[in-house]
Amino acid sequence: MIEKFKQILDRIEVVRGEVAVFALLKMDEFVDKWTVVFCASWATDVNRAEVFEMIRLKIIEILTPEEVGEIARIAIYPKTEHFIQELMRYKSGDTFENAKINGNTVHYANIIKSKNAV
Repeated sequence: MIEKFKQILDRIEVVRGEVAVFALLKMDEFVDKWTVVFCASWATDVNRAEVFEMIRLKIIEILTPEEVGEIARIAIYPKTEHFIQELMRYKSGDTFENAKINGNTVHYANIIKSKNAV
């Protein structure tokens, strides 16, 4: 499924521009589903619903219905969000388990893209 999310990222960047953070996280201890975390400078509060819909449509276009069913939510954050700043410590392609990030327990993470990782 990670390769398919790389395709989704590529298609989004071709149409809209560079993405700062694109990651899949499992954060819910009761539901074994993914949270898609997204951050781009062009994804602002003004157009957040439009960006959400674009991501949702790309997911539906590329993933199978079973894979879509593994996604719990799509979260769009500004780059200034502390949670995003913490995720940017990781490099593109990194995975990790059972980490505390900004008070949230991330049970499993796959960082598809992290720009300007510190």
